[in-house]
Amino acid sequence: MGTEARTENDYARNDSYDEKLARQKAIDDWLPITSSRNAKWWYSAFHNVTAMVGAGVLSLPYAMSELGWGPGVAVLVLSWVITLYTLWQMVEMHEMVPGKRFDRYHELGQYAFGEKLGLYIVVPQQLVVEVGVCIVYMVTGGKSLKKFHDTVCSSCKDIKLTYFIMIFASVHFVLSHLPNFNSISGVSLAAAVMSLSYSTIAWGASVDKGVQPDVQYGYKAKTAAGTVFNFFSALGDVAFAYAGHNVVLEIQATIPSTPEKPSKGPMWRGVIVAYIVVALCYFPVALVGYWMFGNSVQDNILISLEKPAWLIAMANMFVVVHVIGSYQIYAMPVFDMMETVLVKKLNFRPTRTLRFIVRNFYVALTMFIGITFPFFGGLLGFFGGFAFAPTTYFLPCIMWLAIYKPRKFGLSWWTNWVDDEKLKKQKEIDDWLPITSSRNAKWWYAAFHNVTAMVGAGVLSLPSAMSNLGWGPGVVILILSWIITLYTLWQMVEMHEMVPGKRFDRYHELGQHAFGEKLGLYIVVPQQLIVEVGVDIVYMVTGGQSLMKIYNLVCNKPCKDIKQTYFIMIFASVHFVLAHLPNFNSISGVSLAAAVMSLTYSTIAWTASVHKGRQPDVQYGYKASSTPGTVFNFFNALGDVAFAYAGHNVVLEIQATIPSTPEKPSKGPMWRGVIIAYIVVALCYFPVALVGYYVFGNNVDDNILKSLSKPTWLIVAANMFVVIHVIGSYQLYAMPVFDMIETVMVKKLHFRPSRLLRFIIRNLYVATTMFIAITFPFFGGLLGFFGGFAFAPTTYFLPCIMWLAVYKPKKFSLSWWTNWICIILGLLLMTLSPIGGLRNIILNAKHYKFYS
Repeated sequence: MGTEARTENDYARNDSYDEKLARQKAIDDWLPITSSRNAKWWYSAFHNVTAMVGAGVLSLPYAMSELGWGPGVAVLVLSWVITLYTLWQMVEMHEMVPGKRFDRYHELGQYAFGEKLGLYIVVPQQLVVEVGVCIVYMVTGGKSLKKFHDTVCSSCKDIKLTYFIMIFASVHFVLSHLPNFNSISGVSLAAAVMSLSYSTIAWGASVDKGVQPDVQYGYKAKTAAGTVFNFFSALGDVAFAYAGHNVVLEIQATIPSTPEKPSKGPMWRGVIVAYIVVALCYFPVALVGYWMFGNSVQDNILISLEKPAWLIAMANMFVVVHVIGSYQIYAMPVFDMMETVLVKKLNFRPTRTLRFIVRNFYVALTMFIGITFPFFGGLLGFFGGFAFAPTTYFLPCIMWLAIYKPRKFGLSWWTNWVDDEKLKKQKEIDDWLPITSSRNAKWWYAAFHNVTAMVGAGVLSLPSAMSNLGWGPGVVILILSWIITLYTLWQMVEMHEMVPGKRFDRYHELGQHAFGEKLGLYIVVPQQLIVEVGVDIVYMVTGGQSLMKIYNLVCNKPCKDIKQTYFIMIFASVHFVLAHLPNFNSISGVSLAAAVMSLTYSTIAWTASVHKGRQPDVQYGYKASSTPGTVFNFFNALGDVAFAYAGHNVVLEIQATIPSTPEKPSKGPMWRGVIIAYIVVALCYFPVALVGYYVFGNNVDDNILKSLSKPTWLIVAANMFVVIHVIGSYQLYAMPVFDMIETVMVKKLHFRPSRLLRFIIRNLYVATTMFIAITFPFFGGLLGFFGGFAFAPTTYFLPCIMWLAVYKPKKFSLSWWTNWICIILGLLLMTLSPIGGLRNIILNAKHYKFYS
């Protein structure tokens, strides 16, 4: 009977398995990427041309003008060669596992990096490229239609760009319902022909126009900083021109394949033809356009070619036809992702109605963003740089190395060779490293270490942030930030010893426990390094500026003007000594002095403001004269507030210095120190921000001490206190960096842990931060942007994500809601503050000077 019952169960299981496979096959046959596999090699040719040769080709002469002849030609040729090579890699890897096809970019990523990590690495970048390109093409299509209308009918009524974008979008509300790549092959072929046609018109008309009489080939920018930034921007334009890799596996998935005739043969043939067309479009347009117009060429070569009108009108119409096809090519993988999630994860039935809703929603969304942000291309030139370059230039190479590289000396290899001798050596190394070498700190050490880490010189910019936020939002954001960051700090203190017998002494160790060995490193370390190294460079500049301010105030007589560079070097000289204190406990005296100084200069700032009294002409309205200016200033102020709460990046490292036993875990004294620290933070932040704004209104300077020009002796004292404080803060943020570098040197590269090694590493780090501070004295302005990507996550929501991943609180419970609210607010802060920071950089770039 038992045997009979098992047999029936086996049959039932087999039936269930067969049903599951049948359902899976039905879904795959419905999804856009895998529904049709009968494409010919020439399909891949024109699909790749349509994906690669975007309207970005028309900006290549402008990119050449910012690169110059030598670098420009080198960058163009290198990009063509490198991207052809990485495309070949992707074609090869599509079927490298017998019997399996990686039909989507993220599937290859998952095979190379692991199930979760592959998704996290590839999907965000792929979506930035594909959705971003669709929005840009929505705007480009609208602009080209408007240009066509204005050229053909110059005397007609002016029609807003919005309506042309809507006209362009109307085409996609129809075409987007073509189910898969093969069904859009006719559209793609037309687009490929158009791209070659308008590229030929661009360079042919340039040749016809001839070299301009006053042509110049030098760099346009008047300053070295301007030239460098323009050069970087041009690199982004070139990267944008090679975005086709994001859809190459999806295109190859449409080609039939057998073990005897794999798809890589016809796919590679199509790629070669496509890249010949790419060369015929890119090189003549870029080189001829720059040769004819020099550095006066417009950012769209068709604008420089005003006549003949009929030819320019035709070229713009060709652009419209091309971006219609390109939009569909880049939208198809997005449709596939959305429909996969809906039918495989959320268990919707694969129906025409579902597809109708999903695709119309996507087209409407890209149309809405295109109408709302007609300058989206300018933003994408920046944000896209993080995604275009990786997915095209080097991510395929990393995958190739990850898959084909021998596994020797990998994690598994080392694990099998662990023995007592190794464990003993490991303990000796841990006793030498800065974070784990001393565990005898008291709770008050945690208090002043946290004050020193948290209350930076950024507190002096809070009144300026308030002026950009306004009374209501400003007070709410300050209080919310204080509460949220205290909550996330409590989470980190709790998670430090959540695994019995183990301590997560470093932020990345906690990340590895929450997200996995590799993914934890990739998520935490880059963000932590941006914060810690970035803050050290900012403090190097701040220390030099404060010393310079003291010199200029104390020396009333016309003293010799000394460059800021020398003051930064004076400030750095202190760190060439202090950097050799081995660990956190050894810098406790410096940290205590810094904590006292931060409270002192904060008190000076707000009490001197009270003494000065409310200014007679004080105003509390927003300073910006336009709505966009007000909004961007608001975003920038969010970044200032985020910068004021960066202490979470060293909190686990501080807790690691406190002794711990099962009876008396370290979280008790650590939390006591954190509470004291946060009371001090409140005593510094709230009075400075609110009193400073109340007294000076929207006329307050970005550093409150500038608004308080008198009494001189008090301002001198405050600046000296700032110097002492940033000396301590520099050391506090440098210690985890020293620990990371020294860990790599002794554990990975097998250097002997010695004083000489430490002497070289730490002097090199101080010298590097000093050199960067001297070279980029405006680094604080840049950090306001770049830091937004790291300050907000590591402080506001990464601890919440770890908490959810580790503790898995019950869905819709108080803990679950609290963490998700923090995550959403943190994500908003991370998204919005860099936008304000970017605008700030653009507005102030003309004032930036290297080595000033």
